[in-house]
Amino acid sequence: MILKELYIISLKDKKILKRYVFNEFGVNVILGVAKKDSNGVGKTAMIDSIRMMLGEKIPKDFKHKEELTKRDILLVLKIENKDKVQYLARQIIDDENGYVSDQLVMDIKGWNIYDLESYRGYVQSLVFEKLDVEGIPSLQSIREYLIRDEKQGFGDIMLARRKAIQNSRCLNFLSLLPVNYEVDINKLKNEKSALENEIKIIKTIAKDISKLKAEKIKLESEIFKMEKMLDSIDVSEKIDYDEEKYICAKKKLKGIESQIFKKEYSKRQYEQNIEGLEQRHKKMCELVNLKAYFKQITKYFPEDLEKNYDDMEKFFAYMLENRGDYFKSRIEKLEEELEKLQLCKKKLQNTISESTKIFQNTQLVDDIHNINQQLNVEYQKLADVKMKIDKYNEINHLTKELNKKDKKVLEKTLEYEQEYSQYSENVSNIEKHFVRLTEEAYGENGDLTYYYENEVKKKATTGRIKIVCQIADENSHGRLYMKINMFDLALLLNRVDSNSGCQFLIHDGSYCKPNPDAKAKIINYVDEYLKNKECGQYFITLNKSEINAEDLSTIRKQKMVVAEFDREYENKNRFFGFKY
Repeated sequence: MILKELYIISLKDKKILKRYVFNEFGVNVILGVAKKDSNGVGKTAMIDSIRMMLGEKIPKDFKHKEELTKRDILLVLKIENKDKVQYLARQIIDDENGYVSDQLVMDIKGWNIYDLESYRGYVQSLVFEKLDVEGIPSLQSIREYLIRDEKQGFGDIMLARRKAIQNSRCLNFLSLLPVNYEVDINKLKNEKSALENEIKIIKTIAKDISKLKAEKIKLESEIFKMEKMLDSIDVSEKIDYDEEKYICAKKKLKGIESQIFKKEYSKRQYEQNIEGLEQRHKKMCELVNLKAYFKQITKYFPEDLEKNYDDMEKFFAYMLENRGDYFKSRIEKLEEELEKLQLCKKKLQNTISESTKIFQNTQLVDDIHNINQQLNVEYQKLADVKMKIDKYNEINHLTKELNKKDKKVLEKTLEYEQEYSQYSENVSNIEKHFVRLTEEAYGENGDLTYYYENEVKKKATTGRIKIVCQIADENSHGRLYMKINMFDLALLLNRVDSNSGCQFLIHDGSYCKPNPDAKAKIINYVDEYLKNKECGQYFITLNKSEINAEDLSTIRKQKMVVAEFDREYENKNRFFGFKY
């Protein structure tokens, strides 16, 4: 993917405020030319804009800025991919979406909208091209290596605040090397570690198998003795009752209790009926007391009303006299039957009591109970010992599996080492580029070495492609910055040579500390190399004061400068064309 142009558009005014055209191959210098201080004129703002259009979130420096919001700024990056021109855009007031179009449009409605995650995926497919396959690092994780900034990108070739394995995978990807070696071997090592932990736990539970087996024999012997003791108790001599007699008595008692229940229930019903009749008669008597009043109201009603009253009085008097006597006689009969049943029940209870007299012998019951209780305890102990022995017996199987994992780790390590050797030409090319760059900058030999970690010990980073990168006197900030510049450039030049992977690199603030002579040599060398290849873009920010006038003149002549920023002409020479 080639970065061709950058546009700043005001959606409110529907016009282009700024347009920056990039060199399609070679060095692109974003130059600060302020008379006194070039900081704050827009160099980093331009880099942040490119980073944002490649999927990064909106920079804090752009958020809630009145001038940017008022003009409704849309940042647009014109790119070329496989001879096809496209436009990528981000709206500063919208941190949730990205926009894509085949042409430059002044109205946001004319763009294809993508949510941020989908937009990132789309941009990644453009940047990675053929390398965009499953299992590789995302553009999100690679972006900080492709676009390093002075704030946190130049402490070492590896970025800070990241896991070593993540850094390794990113640099492997940018070096056109496999990224899966360490991850795959770690999976096997984790499985192996899980087996080791399981064996360790089992050995902790079952410390001495010989002692466990001896304890099992002892417990089984104790249990056998107690079971024999319980079996030896002659219950027939100690319990004097006839089993059939007991069962028959229990059965009869159940029947008797059922009859008693039914008859007592019937008795209660009859008593309630009598009580009901008495209540009704009482109410009738109260009605009789109202007879004088009743006679008065019959003057106003038909004769049938008086007749009904007489009939009702006669009916309740009859019911109380006749039905009441009937219910009382039934109650007397039920009481006689209940008395007989109670006597029968008492006899059966006595029979059962006599037949179970042995159970009143608490000493015997306690002995049997205690033996059973102790037997249960021994059974639990035996079960625990057997469980530990079974677990211990699993160790052989687990150890067998562990040995298989050991073998797999070793085999996979050797397999990947063999595969890695096939990349020797690629690795050699990166290392040679670094040496050439070091010689160009300082006239010295630098060292960049890649090697495959084949140590398989537990704490070893097995499968990692390790990188050693060093130059003389790199403890000084200027040399350290230059070392990182040259390392990233060695990777870029290798990708250009292979015509594969991400073929652009952006460094913001990386040339502020190296000495002017060294930085000029590197800039000119890289520009010439990329122009000869007609491929690859290297973007850098640079202040006029950070380079010799003669070298700056050469940079201008070679048309490396693509943007110049200062505070002149009412801030029109700033990145946005105004102060925000």
